[in-house]
Amino acid sequence: MDHVADLDLPGGGHTTVVGLDAGGSQDPVVLLLPALGVAAGYYGPFVAALAAERVAVLVADFPGQGASRPVASRRNDFGYAVVSDAVVGATVAVARSRHPGRPVAMLGHSFGGQVALVHLAADPSSADALVLVGSGSPHWRGYRRRLRLLAQTQLVGAVAAVRGHWPGHRLGFGGRQPRRLMREWARFARRGDLVVERGSERAEPDFGALDLPVLALTLDNDDLAPRGSVDGLVDKLTSARVEHRFVAREAGEHGPAIDHFVWARHPGDLAAEVAEWVRAAVSPG
Repeated sequence: MDHVADLDLPGGGHTTVVGLDAGGSQDPVVLLLPALGVAAGYYGPFVAALAAERVAVLVADFPGQGASRPVASRRNDFGYAVVSDAVVGATVAVARSRHPGRPVAMLGHSFGGQVALVHLAADPSSADALVLVGSGSPHWRGYRRRLRLLAQTQLVGAVAAVRGHWPGHRLGFGGRQPRRLMREWARFARRGDLVVERGSERAEPDFGALDLPVLALTLDNDDLAPRGSVDGLVDKLTSARVEHRFVAREAGEHGPAIDHFVWARHPGDLAAEVAEWVRAAVSPG
């Protein structure tokens, strides 16, 4: 992917937007929002496959992930609001400036889908459509092993509170993350509502007011976002026009069997399917 822009973050941090230009003045632009702890560069094969379908793509590293600095620490602490407002908002501005007049869709992978909803609730005009890939609610009731999931998510929040950050880069889940974000996420897993902290205000955004087309993709072999989890997130979108699809692919000529992460490295036909849906969703009439 090509370097597109550098973004300044609150508190003196920075991150980078990368992507590929493709298509013409009427073709869509996709803003890809990464999963927790996943660097923008990981999505290179999927981005290239979308570009082959005449879809321009932009991806920004979330704070502390990939090329972004500084990493999460006791001093560098933030939650959903900073990721949504500072990073997603600035990436939308880059897309509007770089591709004026072209329709914009967001594609959120896992945690990135949650961030997309937080941003869209604050600024509904920032995207014309939304794709959720393996993106659901971490609420424990959406999983088979409910009590185990509840215990694991609350342990993440507790460790982050004690250490000042979540050391997921060492413990195998989510990368290094700030304690405020993990506190919000752990509460989401415990209570089922995504309460976002903005200063002294703490509330779940009005997701039910969002009125846009949404494609929710549940992936086969995805223990991190099974159908119950995906339903838990999209059920909040009571005014959106949601289409839910199940994506399955066995190991073969298009790569390994699909799961929560494989699709980004081995997209197969998924990029063409997403591009076709986005193009139809954002077309006039």
